[in-house]
Amino acid sequence: MMFRPMPILTVLSLISLVILVLLGNWQYDRYQEKLLRGPEEATLFEMVSVDIDTANSGVSQQVYGIIDGEAVWRRYVPGRINGEGAIVLVLWDATSGTEPVPLQISELDAYERRSNVFVRPPHKGGMSGSNKPDENLWYTFDGAAMLAQLGYDETEPSVVEPDVITLRLADDASRSRKTENTYATAEPRDPLPPERHFGYALTWWGMAFGLLGVYFAFHHAQGRLRFKR
Repeated sequence: MMFRPMPILTVLSLISLVILVLLGNWQYDRYQEKLLRGPEEATLFEMVSVDIDTANSGVSQQVYGIIDGEAVWRRYVPGRINGEGAIVLVLWDATSGTEPVPLQISELDAYERRSNVFVRPPHKGGMSGSNKPDENLWYTFDGAAMLAQLGYDETEPSVVEPDVITLRLADDASRSRKTENTYATAEPRDPLPPERHFGYALTWWGMAFGLLGVYFAFHHAQGRLRFKR
């Protein structure tokens, strides 16, 4: 057998192979993690009425998120449950598209939907961008800072999340659809079942094997790999 590997191609192939295997292992770990966790408990939603504070002249606080695999801006506005008590943040709707679209708070009406009310702890993902309070844009949910931007001083505000969210097109608000709100719990729900992660793992590993096949086939075609003298 004779094998004379191409140096640059070999180095690049090894780097790609390691990345593909690591991605497959990561998805397989997610698959096992979800199997051990079991099915998620159903969220108990109740009909919640909120009087939006239309006296506020500000605009919605927009939080970046992912819904149905699509990047969106969730629009939160201030109000009081049943018109009394502390100020809460209400998820009004979300917009899709490249640019966020502000929502004038003073133009809204009352909110009444099946919702979950809770205090969302601050959580920052490893890939999250930096918040831009002056532009009312948030990559990490920070209820106290969002309300401070609107002129309130609540330190641990509750958030009101509906079970179904209205998703509007940024360039045409008249076009919309309704979908499950995966942010209706303190920790965002992961909509992917375990089997999907296993499928992704097989895909990444398959690409790794495919890369090896292409690598050796290319060397054989170039006369650098021979099984017989």
